[in-house]
Amino acid sequence: MRNGKAFFVGLCLAAFAATGCRRPTPSPAPVPAAEPSAAASSAPFGDLDRLAIGRTDKAPEMHGFTEIYERFFLPLRNEPIRILEIGIDQGGSMRMWSDYFPKAEIFGIDIEDRSSMETDRVFTFVADQAKREQLGAFLAKHPGPFDIVLDDGGHSMEQQQVSLGFLFPHVRPGGYYVVEDVHTSLPDAYPSKDFAVSADRSNTTLLMLERFVRTGRFESRYMTPEEADFLNREVELSNLFHRHRAAPNVTCILQRKATR
Repeated sequence: MRNGKAFFVGLCLAAFAATGCRRPTPSPAPVPAAEPSAAASSAPFGDLDRLAIGRTDKAPEMHGFTEIYERFFLPLRNEPIRILEIGIDQGGSMRMWSDYFPKAEIFGIDIEDRSSMETDRVFTFVADQAKREQLGAFLAKHPGPFDIVLDDGGHSMEQQQVSLGFLFPHVRPGGYYVVEDVHTSLPDAYPSKDFAVSADRSNTTLLMLERFVRTGRFESRYMTPEEADFLNREVELSNLFHRHRAAPNVTCILQRKATR
């Protein structure tokens, strides 16, 4: 990697079969993810880094996540995909996605009203990502499936895990769910009480992901059993990325199984 010391781990994990489990919420019939286009395959790698600079902390001079995202998302660049991002803030990330994916619809969820940022392809919604009923209200207005869901919201353990459990069924088969800023699970580096890491650190999102790596099963005090079982059945791969600078920077990309 060209930006600092990077450690990149790709882990392809077959989800264990589960029986007698219900999906947590109804979702539309599975639709295969968009196929890569010839135009996308010829697009220059590095554009996402360039578009991120000065707009978002995903950029190469900060967390350095866009370089990793582009390795997964480049084949979708010129497809009419649908992206959902939790956490809008000043809208820099939404503008980055809109510029990078010229045919995409971009949906954003935030606890504040960000409707002034809407365009003909960008849509916003006010919701608390830790409250299932509010996420459900978003889905009632903007039903899935989504090709990419990215959680860059409040980064607390409950917020990250509730959103993952509730929204993963609304990822298109073959699509991606990104849990960003997993490093908030590390209180020695990120000591904010807002992230609500328990004293014994047993509730962290990083531990949940590591346990999935070891056992092939999700366990979370914040998910329903049905949500965890759905993840166990449907996660095709987990890609945990760590870049260490002054402090660790960690993101995780989960891919849903494609329709067979």
